[in-house]
Amino acid sequence: MNHFLIGIAGGSGCGKSTLSYRLKNKYPNLIEIVHFDDYQKEENEVPFFKGIRNWDHPDAINFKSLHFDLIKLIDNNEIEVMTKSSVLNPTYEEKGRIRHTLKPKKIIIVEGYMTLYDQQIKDLFNLKIYLDIPITESMKRRNKITYNDESEYNTKILIPMHRRYVEPTKKLTDISIDAVKNNKDDIFNIIHKKLCELKLLPIKSS
Repeated sequence: MNHFLIGIAGGSGCGKSTLSYRLKNKYPNLIEIVHFDDYQKEENEVPFFKGIRNWDHPDAINFKSLHFDLIKLIDNNEIEVMTKSSVLNPTYEEKGRIRHTLKPKKIIIVEGYMTLYDQQIKDLFNLKIYLDIPITESMKRRNKITYNDESEYNTKILIPMHRRYVEPTKKLTDISIDAVKNNKDDIFNIIHKKLCELKLLPIKSS
């Protein structure tokens, strides 16, 4: 099987997971999703910045393992991940990561904030997508879904790291979509149409 890899990047709350799972739910036999967050290192390996664990720095990510797993999927092999995905593992906050098997389907989507940061991984993608959202709007959306007050982390870590490591990857994409002017239906329709044009999905479906 020839696999088509899609990288979806963008800031917190831009709709990466929403887009990915809407596509997968519509075509479950064709699409598999790899969660970038599942490749975050163990807490004791994550660097400090201004006295706080910096989960938004590239050094917090095991890019080597992600690249290795993507190569395995491309070679038509299943992989196992310890996932923290809220979709696959809704009890993560209470019980931690769980084991999950990913299958080498026709379309493999990698979604996450720094999905396009690493050159080796970026080179694997057949289609690179960036969902663009101002950091101020990103913070508004993030604050609606967090359980704890993260204002210090957001100010000292997330915002400067986003500007330094996430935002610049917008220039590396094939498709950049304004995630404020376009709602989730608009974004889905844009990408769905593109995948149909590439003859990766049934054209008769909408």
